[in-house]
Amino acid sequence: MKRRTDLIDHFTDLVLGAGDPHRLAERTLDVIMSLTNGRSGAVFAREGDGLHLFASRSIDQHVLNASQAVWSRHADALQRGETFYVSDWATDRRVPAPSGRGGPASFAVVPTFEGDELIALLYVDSLDPHFCEEHDLARLQKFSRIIAKAVRESSTEGVPVSPTNVWETYLERTPVEDMEREKLLLLLNRNEWNIARVARLMGVTRRTVYLRLQRYNIPRERVPKSRPRGASPHASEEPSAS
Repeated sequence: MKRRTDLIDHFTDLVLGAGDPHRLAERTLDVIMSLTNGRSGAVFAREGDGLHLFASRSIDQHVLNASQAVWSRHADALQRGETFYVSDWATDRRVPAPSGRGGPASFAVVPTFEGDELIALLYVDSLDPHFCEEHDLARLQKFSRIIAKAVRESSTEGVPVSPTNVWETYLERTPVEDMEREKLLLLLNRNEWNIARVARLMGVTRRTVYLRLQRYNIPRERVPKSRPRGASPHASEEPSAS
């Protein structure tokens, strides 16, 4: 554990000299999601008593609802530096569960400080419940140092985005190609990379899905089946090759 903590400290020190605050936050989210097997990630900068979206990766309306609900109900705890972790959203009653299908099974919201002032929230979630253990939450707190730098050094040009318009702002800032890629990844992950099912949901052919995988440079993910095709029902399941 000490070795992994030292690596995070070293990585943080290296990145603290980077420029382009929004790009820095986005790259940090990429690393965080890779380490935690996250579904979505976002940074919300504090603006007075509200929040506005600063950087994101693969977010949807569930992310915006969850982060706003946590902020409105538990702002005092966040300002005391307490990480808000929902290990199983289906059973945790502190935040209203998402209505309808989809959305994460668990998520964490980490307060980010500049000195004693809370300046941002780091959000990351997963399709799996209990995706963070104690050392994972400690790791997220270390990454918040980078998020603090990005938010602190960001330019103040333009009008701050109100929480009610954060989703519209995300859509405006995100290139159409990126949105299509994220939508395709979201559908694939939700449907266990079942190409035929995803094609039906999108109203296209399987060939179209394969072509879009190539266009967006998405490597095909192999999801283990309950048992290998053609195997005896009594044969033991073998792990798939990574």
